[in-house]
Amino acid sequence: MAELWERTVRSRPSSPAIVTNGETLSYDEVNARANRLARLLLDEGAGPGRLVALALPRSSHLVISVLAVAKAGAVFLPLDVNHPQERLSYQLADARPALLCTVRSAAARLPDGIEMPRVLLDSPERTAVLDALPDTDLTDDERGGPLAATDLAYVIYTSGSTGRPKGVALTGAGLPALAAAKVAAMRVTGDSRVLQFASPGFDAYLTELLAAFTAGATLVVPGTDTLAGDPLRRALRDGRVSHAVLPPAAVATMSPDAVPDLRVLVVAGEACPAGLVERWAPGRLLINAYGPTECTVCATMTGPLTPTDEVTIGRPIPGVSVYILDAERRPAAPGEIGELYLSGAGLAQGYLNSPDLTAQMFVPNPFAADGERMYRTGDLASRRADGDILFHGRIDDQVELRGFRVELGEVESVLSQHPDVAQAVAALWTDPAEGPQLVTYVVPAPGTTPSAGELREHAGRFLPDFMVPSAFTTIDAVPLTPGGKTDRAGLPDPVKATQPAGLGPRTPAEKVLCDIFRDLFDLVEIDVRSNFFEMGGNSILAVDLIQRAQEAGLTLMPRTVIDHPTIEQLAAIATLEE
Repeated sequence: MAELWERTVRSRPSSPAIVTNGETLSYDEVNARANRLARLLLDEGAGPGRLVALALPRSSHLVISVLAVAKAGAVFLPLDVNHPQERLSYQLADARPALLCTVRSAAARLPDGIEMPRVLLDSPERTAVLDALPDTDLTDDERGGPLAATDLAYVIYTSGSTGRPKGVALTGAGLPALAAAKVAAMRVTGDSRVLQFASPGFDAYLTELLAAFTAGATLVVPGTDTLAGDPLRRALRDGRVSHAVLPPAAVATMSPDAVPDLRVLVVAGEACPAGLVERWAPGRLLINAYGPTECTVCATMTGPLTPTDEVTIGRPIPGVSVYILDAERRPAAPGEIGELYLSGAGLAQGYLNSPDLTAQMFVPNPFAADGERMYRTGDLASRRADGDILFHGRIDDQVELRGFRVELGEVESVLSQHPDVAQAVAALWTDPAEGPQLVTYVVPAPGTTPSAGELREHAGRFLPDFMVPSAFTTIDAVPLTPGGKTDRAGLPDPVKATQPAGLGPRTPAEKVLCDIFRDLFDLVEIDVRSNFFEMGGNSILAVDLIQRAQEAGLTLMPRTVIDHPTIEQLAAIATLEE
């Protein structure tokens, strides 16, 4: 990655590389900052094969830190500081990074008791040290050896079926092919403006950096952690964004007419509905992409989609081989559904500290003679006669929701740890009006009646926002198939709480929130004890709530809605601008 970046710096040193919060940084300026930081990281103990945790919000600091870690030959581990502290603690304990880089605004959200060297990038002391360091590109002598594509480059934690996230360890071998494929398919040029949308803990972040920086384009970094609906529309409009990679759920929160500058849109991260293609294909280049973290972000892409196209996941990008195999790992005939396997230089080394899981998911490739491995995606697919691949869902209990992979088993494991829960089943349920939602069914422990609020609070302590279910339904027993497995198809529709008329608003803030809830849920009777999630709210709708509250003068944060979901609770901690 460092070599790809430095090649562009040499050819376009004065071109704008990053635009954020009114600040524009040229390729030369970003490179100088990354070089200084790389030297600081080496002085602090980073180096080839050593992990550096990056606990940073969406910002130029994060982009520069990723480049600095790559220049130092180290391995970057992105941490989303909006995730629960228990999850962050586990990731740090499991990965054991040599260093942790953060800034003051993010440091307050990190768990206590982190026993590792910490680099506070925006402290006056660190700033003075950085300013005094050389800003030229690093040499192999400084790093302790040359950079190699086969070196470990980054670790991304994804949802794990055991109840714990798993760290996917990847080299840089697949990055050049990924960069070339994205630049070519998205038609990125030096005049393009690419949106930085993805969470730092999601590997699509690399796609955005590589697509922009390989072509000498400008990366537009919005100054907010929440991007959907109006905030996303404003980020695209105000940043004059021409190219973006977005999950379909985020795209669905906008109108195509609201973002006229957006010329190229790649949808990825979850199945793309045909209706979205009908709305968004006219007037722009629309591409559907597919790929698990275990295969360096992207494995297949379509060509330009038209409104009448059947939605496929396209064909393999250069450097990736796709196999669709039956249960005996024999090639499936065209049109026959089988499991999708991937191979190529971009395949991960495996799962950090999990040799058994690595051996289970990365298996010998019988179609290659060089000892190559292939990755079992767990996805069902078929190949059309023209070679395009159709996606048919999952074999196992992993689902994709708003661009994130979710192991239903992890959600179930967390909820089963609640003392009042005997059994929990998570499922993806499609609401006809609001789209896919993560819901949970619980069998209470004898003599208990856990409330949805209690279960949500428990889930929120261990799971990131996107994995906290939007509905909790109590059932007497889990339905089973004749083979004794959970029959998810036999689960009832989730129960959404109805709120009888009750205590009305008593403060200006409560009145504002009551009006917003009434509009969001199309209800006349709203009580100050109305619960956002029990009324049917989800993370996408929470963005709408926060935006409307801000327009009315109330200041709310995304995590606030999870931790304080009732009108009464939200009003008590929100700041109302008089």
